[in-house]
Amino acid sequence: SARATLHAMWTVFGTLAVLRIANAMTLRTRTTICVGQSARKSPTMSAAVRVRSETWPDSPGGGQRSAWLVASGSAMGKLTDVGRCGVEVINMSADGLTGGSEGWPHVRPRAVLSGTLYIENAFRRRGLAQRLLRAAEAKARWFGVDEMLLLVDQKNDAALTLYHKMGYRPKPVLAEHGHQLCMAKHLYLPSAANLLSLAPQRPLHL
Repeated sequence: SARATLHAMWTVFGTLAVLRIANAMTLRTRTTICVGQSARKSPTMSAAVRVRSETWPDSPGGGQRSAWLVASGSAMGKLTDVGRCGVEVINMSADGLTGGSEGWPHVRPRAVLSGTLYIENAFRRRGLAQRLLRAAEAKARWFGVDEMLLLVDQKNDAALTLYHKMGYRPKPVLAEHGHQLCMAKHLYLPSAANLLSLAPQRPLHL
């Protein structure tokens, strides 16, 4: 049938897209961090970085379900945490606002990147932020939601570039968000960003 044919075409397209993206990622070098006109060797991990899920160090923001994600690897013979972020499910509108059902009829459970997506300075620009964000998206899917929201400073160009690359799109600027911009991503939309997120994650060596 036509539906079966379209499904088969999408499966082939998805597989090829994942392979092309994965192959492109292997060509990137992450051996140095540039500082001005010079470059210094960045710290290295003796084993691949792994992302683990923990309980929140403090109380989360009142979400129905939540997880605290920590990226760590072995450096100089000991386990070192190099990045972290949180994700929780909160009843909110598509624009990232919370409220009662009467004032906000479109409020429903949505995943929120909660807390700062933080990477230690020495380990930035090596794909770790993307790996943590994909882990947060995977956790959101496991929680049973189909949309992920986040807030980012409107002047943080590096973060805006990262989130846009990962498939997040800005929502209308609202006074309620102050200087921050709400961005959203549908976690099941057939896109290259979601295909890479859904694919098995290759070991990340820093």
